[in-house]
Amino acid sequence: MTAESRASGDRFSETGTVEVIKDHQVEVNAEESKTVCLGQKAVYTVEVENTGIQPEEFSVTSDFGQLSRNSVNLEDGETAELTLEMSSDTPVERNFQVVTASKTSYAQDIQNVQFNAEECWNSEVSVTPESQETAAGTKTEYEVTARNLGTKADEFTLETTEGKLLKTSLDVPAGATRSTTLVVRPGELGSREITVSAAGNSESSNTVTLDSYNGMNSEINLENEARTICEDESTTFTAEVENTGEALESFNLEASTGDLQTSEVELAPGESQEVEVDTSGDLGVGEHEVRLTSTATTFGEPVKSSASTLTVENCWDLDMQVIPEVASAGENRSAIYKIRLNNTGTRENTYELSKEGPEWISVKPEEVTVAAGETETAYIYAGVPFQKKGEVKITAKAKGTEIEKSKKVKLLIEKDVEESIKDERNEVTGGFFDQVPSPNLEGEAGKVGVAVTAGAAITAAVLFFF
Repeated sequence: MTAESRASGDRFSETGTVEVIKDHQVEVNAEESKTVCLGQKAVYTVEVENTGIQPEEFSVTSDFGQLSRNSVNLEDGETAELTLEMSSDTPVERNFQVVTASKTSYAQDIQNVQFNAEECWNSEVSVTPESQETAAGTKTEYEVTARNLGTKADEFTLETTEGKLLKTSLDVPAGATRSTTLVVRPGELGSREITVSAAGNSESSNTVTLDSYNGMNSEINLENEARTICEDESTTFTAEVENTGEALESFNLEASTGDLQTSEVELAPGESQEVEVDTSGDLGVGEHEVRLTSTATTFGEPVKSSASTLTVENCWDLDMQVIPEVASAGENRSAIYKIRLNNTGTRENTYELSKEGPEWISVKPEEVTVAAGETETAYIYAGVPFQKKGEVKITAKAKGTEIEKSKKVKLLIEKDVEESIKDERNEVTGGFFDQVPSPNLEGEAGKVGVAVTAGAAITAAVLFFF
């Protein structure tokens, strides 16, 4: 305050303080902002204080959320605590007001509040490629990526309907991605769907397709050079079996002819193995196909084969004739038989010649080598001792490789051929003619007659030969 003298004009002043007190006053305080996940509740604490000088009733309102009370009675200086709850199922950012006002006076206060609801948990799974084709039994891979679309870090557990995941759990920060590999080895043919799922605070899945085909295959190479063996021989064919497919596989092996030493082989792709087929001349004379077949076991196909030829020959055979079948030792008391050896086999053969009969009968030469298809001759010489009479049976024998033949002939001493033949034909058993083919008797008898007539000259020649 200032005072001024009218007489002297002097001024005097003094300063003082005046305190103004409102009878009605209120204050409201609340948390300014909260952020929650979708579906979660945000709970705000709201404090209402009567800052006036007398008791009063106040209303509390909010344009969003649910208050625990809508009015409070407060003494002067008293504070009341309320709660405000709210939530949202969709992402939202909202500003709203909490208003406190006296029901009987002008007292009022306003608090601005922020509410945020965000998608904390959301995810997405991608699998690449979306589809692919591979051989059954082989491994193929997919890349599996988990994307965290939420606002909080999450841990995802991965599962698949087929195959194996290299990682079954992924920790993924908010807004980030993490990947792993899915390995699939299809065991069946055809198309299938594979679903990969990720489960954390949110769940997601993705489905891809896989087509698997029969990638099993083999190549079999049997020695294709034809072979020839004798009936008493054997030979072994060698074959190479190679896995030309795309997966590990077992192959069943079968041989059309002979004995297969290995009936099944397991081979990796590109791997090969030799197998052997033993064959023998027991198959019989003729041409035989030796076919080796390989069958993939997983699906029973494909079937591959390779063939060669085996010829079995009659290598060792002999047509043996002794001429004449009946001879007479005439005045010179000697006789000669011709042994004709026709090698009807396909190989050269050496025959050892021998006889069954008296010691005064001999065979020369004792060994004869005959080429295949050729004929050689040997001789039987009979030098009859003095005073020897009657009929002598002689057996000529030839023994070679894998063949043995014999022929029986007769020697007549002081008895002519015609008489002997007549006697033989009158016998009941006909033993001699049962043992050897019937000769041209007239022709042979004529030959013997010539030989007997030649007498001394023939004997001299034979003696010289031996």
